[in-house]
Amino acid sequence: MKLSYRVLTLALVLVAAACGDDGTTPQESDPVLAKTSGDAQTGDAGAALPNPVVVTVTRDGSALSGQTVTWTVAAGGGSVDPASSTTGANGQASATWTLGATAGGNSLQAAVTGATGSPVTFTATGESVTPPPTTASVNVDDNFFDPSSARIAVGGTVTWDWVGSVTHNVTFASGPNSGDQGNGASFMRTFSTAGSFGYTCTIHGAAMSGTVVVE
Repeated sequence: MKLSYRVLTLALVLVAAACGDDGTTPQESDPVLAKTSGDAQTGDAGAALPNPVVVTVTRDGSALSGQTVTWTVAAGGGSVDPASSTTGANGQASATWTLGATAGGNSLQAAVTGATGSPVTFTATGESVTPPPTTASVNVDDNFFDPSSARIAVGGTVTWDWVGSVTHNVTFASGPNSGDQGNGASFMRTFSTAGSFGYTCTIHGAAMSGTVVVE
């Protein structure tokens, strides 16, 4: 009987040891990296895209903060700022992507060490930018300017030609103005600084206005 009791006790000890804590810590699952927004944008070649590129890092479906995301231009040239960023409480990190100077395809990678899905690749298309002209012409018609907005390069000149039958003027807030003129008259102004310059015909007020955009 004593032997059977000892055997039973030993068996219970072995079962308890098998079912108890083995002293090891459960292994954490790997973080997961995914694109959030900013993919497949189109912008001017050589310029920053209108929207940032954003990724999200999670673990078991929950946002993971404090993860370092490394951003690398993969194709097309250009740059990214910052080169690395850290995920916030929402698990997200972002960067500003400036496309290469040549029109065409661009790509950017975001990577997190040890993350599933890393790296992820963003793509973008750079479009050619037409430089502004050095001259522009505006017709001063009866109670309107045609076109109402002119675009020129810094150092460029705009010419206004009076083609209507009514007296008008071209008046800016500052700088040279035309004074009152009639059919057949012309007025020229050169713009040496970038910016948007509005003007009106003071005879007819805000209803007859225009803008010169200097780039």
